[in-house]
Amino acid sequence: MAILRPFNALRYDLAQAGARLEQLICPPYDVIDPALQEALHRKSPHNIVHVELAQACPGDAPGKDRYSRAAATLHDWIARGVLRRDERPAFYVYEQTFDIARGGASRSKLLTRRGFFGAIKLEPFGTGCVYPHEETFGGPKADRLDLMRACAANVSPVFGLIPDEDNAIAGLLQTAVRLAPPAAQATEDNGVVNKLWVVNDPGWCRKLSAQLGSKNIFIADGHHRYETACNYRNERRQADGDPEGKLDRDYDYGLMVCVPMSDAGLYILPTHRLIQAAPGLSPQGFLRAAAPLFDLQDATDKELCALAEGQAGAVKFGAVFSDGSRKILVAKPQAALAMKRAVAAKSESWRGLDVALLQELVLKGLLGLSEEKVLRKEGISYTPETRQAIAKVTAPGGPYVMGFILRPTLIEQVRAVATGGEKMPQKSTYFFPKLTTGLVMRGL
Repeated sequence: MAILRPFNALRYDLAQAGARLEQLICPPYDVIDPALQEALHRKSPHNIVHVELAQACPGDAPGKDRYSRAAATLHDWIARGVLRRDERPAFYVYEQTFDIARGGASRSKLLTRRGFFGAIKLEPFGTGCVYPHEETFGGPKADRLDLMRACAANVSPVFGLIPDEDNAIAGLLQTAVRLAPPAAQATEDNGVVNKLWVVNDPGWCRKLSAQLGSKNIFIADGHHRYETACNYRNERRQADGDPEGKLDRDYDYGLMVCVPMSDAGLYILPTHRLIQAAPGLSPQGFLRAAAPLFDLQDATDKELCALAEGQAGAVKFGAVFSDGSRKILVAKPQAALAMKRAVAAKSESWRGLDVALLQELVLKGLLGLSEEKVLRKEGISYTPETRQAIAKVTAPGGPYVMGFILRPTLIEQVRAVATGGEKMPQKSTYFFPKLTTGLVMRGL
């Protein structure tokens, strides 16, 4: 099924970079806003953001733009030894230790998530063993393809989940971290501690590859990057006169971090919805309209925070209103019937998602927000931070009329929906922490 192999990574030589690893790494491009982009550019002239998300300049034109500057920077670093290619192919065991409170939870708890970097044989979605759970959009894919064309490199990894019911993969990773100290370590600004082990022992690598060969992989994060890698592969195959990929080139593979689905540190945050306008609906009017489908219960901030960190029980979510009132909405049997009528073509697994019911019956149904507006984020904002969501809605004179507090999606739900060939509603999952860019890269 899945084919992942060891590879010769590009990694920082800290002496040549003249900086600590903390000054050289960055988050994935899609969570970097302009202010953070500027701050990262100032951290070090060798921060990987100069490649991952180079700044645009006045007068940019095709062939002389942020993509060409990113490529020139990357190739200069390689030429000067700031980035060096490992001599032996390896898998790279990767640990992230983090406090869930830094991701938006209302309580503190330390967790460690462990996986590994590998080179995955690329298969377009729907043709093999790699399953998506989110929709992708043209703009981000075009952006990432332009960067990949210019750099001929995987700068940041895709985040994949792999079944490991017997903990065989977890056992191999545990063995690796016990045998040696990490080869690299960096603490991010949000407190996430990243550790990396280079494992190039042929016997260990063969054992890991053998475990992977019977598995499916589910994309947790990086759907756009994965599809872009497939598109880039197709372009390179055509250019090389090898449309079927018989030559088995480096570009036939992509950079992926795989984490066992049973890992104790696999943590999913909900993404709460903040509504900027609901024409003609007061809080009281909304609750009257919702009453046929939901049991309505008064709630405190503490109860809403507990809801956002719970998972068991019937479909439910919280609602916060600009007048300061707070409710928990628990789906009645009538809600399941309404979902079946509204989205009859969807599976029972899809219709049972909290976020799907909110989207179909509340946002589109009661509030009249079109799917296009939701996709374009018109009149709606998102945050994984529960207390922040409540504060924003209840702030005097703020822009939001109401907000919805969601529970986290279960990993079993991700697997069930993806295996069924369906996509979850937008922003159904927020895997925390994000994978760090700059620890491991891969030339193509």
